[in-house]
Amino acid sequence: MLKCFWISFQLKMAYRINSILYALRQIPLVKKVIPVTLYGNKILKNIITCIALLWELLGIFINKGLYVLVCVFVPSIFVSKETGVLMALNILFFLTIAGAISNNTMFDPTKDKYYAMILMRMDARKYTLTNYLYNMFKILLGMGISLICLRFFFNIPLYICILIPVYIVFSKMISAAFSLYRFDKKGQIRNENSPVFTVWTGIIICWILAYAVLFFQTFLPFYVYIGAMLIVCIVGLILSRYVWNYGKYKEMYRILLQNTPLDMQAIMKDAQAKNITDTIKMDETITSDKTGYAYFNDLFIKRHKKILWRYSKKLSLIIIGVALVIGIGELFFDEVGMIVQKFVLDYLPYFIFILYSFNSSKSVVQAMFRNCDHSMLTYSFYRRPEVIFSLFRLRLRSLILINLFPAVALAIGLDVLLALSGSKESLLVYLIVFICIISTSIFFSIHYLTCYYLLQPYNEFTETKSATYSLIMSLTYGICFAFIYLHMSTYVFGTIMTLFSLVYFVISYRLVYKKASQTFRLRR
Repeated sequence: MLKCFWISFQLKMAYRINSILYALRQIPLVKKVIPVTLYGNKILKNIITCIALLWELLGIFINKGLYVLVCVFVPSIFVSKETGVLMALNILFFLTIAGAISNNTMFDPTKDKYYAMILMRMDARKYTLTNYLYNMFKILLGMGISLICLRFFFNIPLYICILIPVYIVFSKMISAAFSLYRFDKKGQIRNENSPVFTVWTGIIICWILAYAVLFFQTFLPFYVYIGAMLIVCIVGLILSRYVWNYGKYKEMYRILLQNTPLDMQAIMKDAQAKNITDTIKMDETITSDKTGYAYFNDLFIKRHKKILWRYSKKLSLIIIGVALVIGIGELFFDEVGMIVQKFVLDYLPYFIFILYSFNSSKSVVQAMFRNCDHSMLTYSFYRRPEVIFSLFRLRLRSLILINLFPAVALAIGLDVLLALSGSKESLLVYLIVFICIISTSIFFSIHYLTCYYLLQPYNEFTETKSATYSLIMSLTYGICFAFIYLHMSTYVFGTIMTLFSLVYFVISYRLVYKKASQTFRLRR
């Protein structure tokens, strides 16, 4: 079995190494340095192998550490230290059940499994059990270290830090045994990528039970949590023999992995095509009085109105509704007005992240590619510089207009709420707040469309194939998130953000004009 695991691990590392090399070659400057021949270079592969192994090791602690931090530690700080342990136990108890029924690597139809068991014909039982045990070991190690770190903030006994990872492992073991038994007796196969309604219902119930105690401050007795976990561990240990001796892994994976990666892409493409057809208005009476490419763009916007405008209008109504509720609160409670004043005057940078979260530019750009460009880019005339730049200008106008609806609602709402709070600030502050929100919304519209034209990250299946694009999107998120912690005067920040948006617009416009004809291509 160790030999089987080592071969599967090498296969996984080879797949990851080649993915890293491919991603590096998508970066414009790096692509010239790393030729295709370096895929077989042993020195480079050894370096990347070390990186891949290091990432595998760090991933054990990063993934579980973030899980404990976000899902357990942060909610627990809202209760007293005396009940912090019970809060953490309650969250981990119910979220483990949710994870057991929805997240089990044994039933995840990954490419690694397809390559190993279908193409390479590796022993299905040995491959499954060794990799499953490896994943359980990562859970024990990652959760154990993360929970021991949690002891520095809550007085959690050491035996609980050991018990919980074991409880998680055996919860998954029970879930795996049940799914294997169902396949053996009824032929029903579990697929992690296609959870059924009962699974979703179970997940929702578990999440509610995990966090509802935040509001009611009512917990089960300490010994109930511990007793239930011990029972799960004992039952899981007994059922682990069934999982170990199970004899139909080969038959199960033949069904689970019957669609090759290319088949799955074709299925996804068909599903996307159906969704697109359902949301496009094919009414022949829809027309336009414009000419040339303005006519082409106007028809696209009108026929895709359901996709492009629905989210924008709903979001605008939600913002207006929230502003009305806060405004009514200001009329009756002075404290609400004071909070609004402090938030708008000292925390205006926070709205950068809010606008980033609300902005629909990324999904609109995807719709442009999926429903238009992925077909039109096959024609040479569509890739001519004058055509590209003409459509860029027209689309930018449309994209800005779509995102301006919620932005205007937010900008006016903030000014009205500031006025209702009794603020004695000058009219200049109100004007800066309004312009800052609008210019930020325009910035995101420019940013996403510019990245699309300069990097064009999608292949024919609308999969992102550009490492540079993914990196820029990640940096965009990280920078916007960092603005949450930035405290700055409304005068200063509003002025800086407005000027920055204007400069970014000029630079982006120039870059698209110069470079888009070389980069706006269909990726293969």
